[in-house]
Amino acid sequence: MAKEKDGKKKSDKTAPLKTAKEKREDKATKRKDKESESRNTAT
Repeated sequence: MAKEKDGKKKSDKTAPLKTAKEKREDKATKRKDKESESRNTAT
């Protein structure tokens, strides 16, 4: 039982490199970067 829990904890930590929330935030920041870039080139 203890070994199972330990193994699960380790896999949980290593399996997802980024959480869903972090992925969403990355997308938002990338979109903002693109918007600011296009604005800079337009002006």
